[in-house]
Amino acid sequence: MTTKRADKPARRAVKVAGKMGGSTRVAVLEEPEVPEEEAPVVVAPVRRRGAVVFGAVALVMAGLAGWFAIEARDATSALTHNTALTDVATTAEVSDQIGKALGTVFSYRYDDPAKSEQAAKAVLTGPALGQYDQLFAQVRGLAAEQKLVVTSTAVVSGVKVLDGDRASLLVFLDQTGVRGDGQRSTGAAQLSVSAERAEGKWRVTALAAA
Repeated sequence: MTTKRADKPARRAVKVAGKMGGSTRVAVLEEPEVPEEEAPVVVAPVRRRGAVVFGAVALVMAGLAGWFAIEARDATSALTHNTALTDVATTAEVSDQIGKALGTVFSYRYDDPAKSEQAAKAVLTGPALGQYDQLFAQVRGLAAEQKLVVTSTAVVSGVKVLDGDRASLLVFLDQTGVRGDGQRSTGAAQLSVSAERAEGKWRVTALAAA
């Protein structure tokens, strides 16, 4: 009897330019090949540290990107002229603005929900903002019960494609949650982001699991 070894999923290297460790660099990030017909619809934490489970609120907050796992056009295929590796100034601009904005949107304080709402309105647009508005009230109520504070930080924000006022990025977020009783949990999320610039400001038009 012979045992067939399962094939490992193919991986491809994606060259990006962006903010890593406070400076603008070019890097190669590996991400699994996803068949074109299987669009990602759910964001799951790519890693977790610690064994503390917050319950319903923690699950929602650790998977915040799931709110934005929407059916959207493939921005990379729509962008034809890629200047991400040559237009250093614009690459740094979109990487910095989107990375910081998502860190704020994916952070939450039970005693200051307005900060997250204001950040969402400032940086999200289109379907992403609409879905955020619908689900925010649910999270707000649950987080208040547990006095939950979630802090998200963009540790890597890389621009895959830059074409004029449109861009496609990979953003990696580290998340830390602290409950009112002191219990703590950490996790991470990897996002594929589409962004557009209007009046000098970059805004997110679509988000999905990377």
